[in-house]
Amino acid sequence: MTLTKQKINDTVSLFLNSDTFIFFYSVFVLGVSFLDCNGIILSVILLACALIFFTQKNLKPLFVPLTLSYFSIRFIEGKFVFDWFFFFSAAIFLLSIIWYIARNKPSFRPTGNLKAIFPYAAAYVLAGSFAADYFTDKLFYEQLSMLALLVPSLAFFVLLAANSFFDHPEYVFKILFAMGAVVSLQMFLTAATTEHFWDTVFVEDTVTLNWGVYNGIVTALLFSVPACFYLAAKHIRVCFLFVTAGFLFTLAGFFTASRASAFTLAPLLLLCFFAALFATEKKDRIKIVFSFLVCFAAAIVGIAVFSMTFRSLVNDLIGALTVGGFNLGRDKVWAESIRFFLENPLFGLGLMHHHDVQQGGVVYGFWLSHNSIYQAFSSLGLFGFITLMIHNIYKYKTFLKADLFSFFGLIALIGTELYGLIDCLMPAPYYVFPLLLLIFSADRVNLQNEKKLPLKKTFR
Repeated sequence: MTLTKQKINDTVSLFLNSDTFIFFYSVFVLGVSFLDCNGIILSVILLACALIFFTQKNLKPLFVPLTLSYFSIRFIEGKFVFDWFFFFSAAIFLLSIIWYIARNKPSFRPTGNLKAIFPYAAAYVLAGSFAADYFTDKLFYEQLSMLALLVPSLAFFVLLAANSFFDHPEYVFKILFAMGAVVSLQMFLTAATTEHFWDTVFVEDTVTLNWGVYNGIVTALLFSVPACFYLAAKHIRVCFLFVTAGFLFTLAGFFTASRASAFTLAPLLLLCFFAALFATEKKDRIKIVFSFLVCFAAAIVGIAVFSMTFRSLVNDLIGALTVGGFNLGRDKVWAESIRFFLENPLFGLGLMHHHDVQQGGVVYGFWLSHNSIYQAFSSLGLFGFITLMIHNIYKYKTFLKADLFSFFGLIALIGTELYGLIDCLMPAPYYVFPLLLLIFSADRVNLQNEKKLPLKKTFR
């Protein structure tokens, strides 16, 4: 009986820590993302997390549902109906955390990157303090809500980060690769099944997935494209497959009809190509170059064939993408954000303000500055900006190491950070969850098992 129980535990542990679990969970996320059953989906997610808490001491497998689950929910035009099964699942999930703590007596010591996040989290609680409309807009309700949300979230992240250990660093990039595959397939399937996608939806810039619009899609892929080239450099024998995936992920970003995708994903693709060359030995670089050139040639041929076959549609697409030139319409929003910052420089105006301003992007009541720095200034004030810089400095310092994991992690951080100059990143879940995967794993990864950069041989 004991032997059978041990075999079951070993089998479950082997599965949860394997690539197979990443694959099947990705399939689950992709499949249910086209359904309108948010309550059931959330219940399954909670039960999957509970299984990990009940059976694992190393909480590393939790990063799979933490990173991927957001893309399964239908936030756009979806319904949230919670029945007994959801509350039963939530109860099981809470019970599993209690069980884990009681049985394993885990560490609650915050990792370095988590400590650097604490002040930035405090900025969200203090946002709007001393603003002129503090009482009329009832900003204290907003602050209490943020406190109620952040305290248990940070406690959960402390538990997760302190008790996760990544023996094999590439596990992190496999999750980011899976995220890119899910989002890209969602994009391709949406394009294939949406009536008049190209001549109406794409041209009119109304492309959406179940969970978000172009900015979220681009952000997720900015994490996943570097993952493709990390895996290509790590597994040189099958590098062609991963380089091809990098091109397909970039193509999926172009399907959003966003000029931002062209400004960010195309340069990142090229940067990752050169990074892969830099990170590999001379004898292996020819395989990376060959793979990239074949994919590039295929892309050129595909564009040429498409252009000759659908000339009128191509003209409409060019007109849609080039309207306004390089002006992304951000200048007015940025100017307004600075003006709002000056209204209450220390703590900003809170997350929700100026709903009456037409130019900008008030989404679900949140003011969006379309720039991470301006967002911090206008909504969180000087305190928010300083704490954001503390978080940024620490995370970049973490990845300044001469190994493959840190090198491509740094590229992913830089890519998303640059995109944050034209769009909002924090606190969007499609940015926060893969970011947490990167920085928490960087604090707990065994870099002795990682390939080192061939710095001495690179230029010989």
